[in-house]
Amino acid sequence: MLEKGRRHEIFCVICGIQLCIRSDSWCCRSFFLLVANFFIDLVWQDIPGMVSLPFYPMIVGVVGGVLVGLLQKHLGRYPTTIEETLGEFKKNNRVSYKGRIGKNILAALVVLMFGASLGPEAALAGVVGGMITWMGDHLKITFEHKDELLKLSIGTMLATIFRAPFAGISEVFDNKHPFKLKNKARKIGLYAISTLFGIVGFLFIEQFSPEESVFALHFSTTIQWEWQALLFAPLGWLVGGIFGWIFLKIEKLTNKIAEKINGIMIKAVLAGIGIGVFGLVSPYFLFSGEHQLLPLSKEALQFSFFNLVLLGIGKAILTNFCFAFGWRGGKIFPAIFSSTAIGFAFVSLFPYTPGLLVGVVVAASLTMILGQPYLSMSLLLFLFPIQFFPVILLSSLGLGKVKNFVEAKYAETSK
Repeated sequence: MLEKGRRHEIFCVICGIQLCIRSDSWCCRSFFLLVANFFIDLVWQDIPGMVSLPFYPMIVGVVGGVLVGLLQKHLGRYPTTIEETLGEFKKNNRVSYKGRIGKNILAALVVLMFGASLGPEAALAGVVGGMITWMGDHLKITFEHKDELLKLSIGTMLATIFRAPFAGISEVFDNKHPFKLKNKARKIGLYAISTLFGIVGFLFIEQFSPEESVFALHFSTTIQWEWQALLFAPLGWLVGGIFGWIFLKIEKLTNKIAEKINGIMIKAVLAGIGIGVFGLVSPYFLFSGEHQLLPLSKEALQFSFFNLVLLGIGKAILTNFCFAFGWRGGKIFPAIFSSTAIGFAFVSLFPYTPGLLVGVVVAASLTMILGQPYLSMSLLLFLFPIQFFPVILLSSLGLGKVKNFVEAKYAETSK
């Protein structure tokens, strides 16, 4: 009886700590993005409003390239990517934070404020992961339960970064070697409660968000269902998969080009020039695309098919070009934006229940790029109306199965 009571006590303690971690993580994310948006507005709105300079995006890009090159040269490869942070978390059940959080924040702010087509998730992963580790280091619980808590907290980190409560629990299903907790019932209970805290935290933060966001749970009452959408959905799924494949090919190509160029500073400035050139063409190419999805969704059907395709491919090129040439950041939000542009291009040809077909294209493309169908669908749940989610789920899972099958066959033939 004492042992059972002790287990219940530990369960409650871990749940309470998870709530604290969730709250602190959301606050940390909000504060970081508040600071980042302040500097972005300063560089791209306040200064141009005071001083009129020709080719301003080019000037900003070159200056940013010099600063990124200096940071890369003197601080190292910062900010750490989300893949690096997750890999460290899974391997060591911790993320090193001493002497690294400040470097992550500084490097990320420079990358974001100078317009790179990259997201904030790289820096947020390092900062939030370090904060969770720090809390774990100072908890007065046994090693076994601390280990358990930190394994669960990886879900907290993902949910916080992407403002999607289910992104954390998706890690359990996408991971081929999921975390193992000794008590299955406790594992299910803790993940369920952690996700519940995430939903509560998400809804709470949304109440204080000053700007309209496309990332929210919403049920649309204006959908015009058209049976033709079912006929073209498979074609949209194929288009999304092909674009995701193109995105990955662009990634490999830019990496190969970057490997042939010596000099951190040269590469960083070249990427800055690229940002300037794309910025002169359209502001849609700049930044992560998270806050540009809403304007794009309102204006996309006014664009031509050709312009939307160029926007999607151009965004993919600039994102991978920036990253390969030293401007480190996240690619997930730019991938969503570029996939959405391709989805609208598809809808411009087949305008039947547009939101549904765009959702199919984006789900297939994002799953191809990430290789994680459950993470993809958990993110898109907060982007599209809930009514579209069953189709998005089928699109993500179907593409994931096809991708795994093709990769397995290719591995067999390569032996």
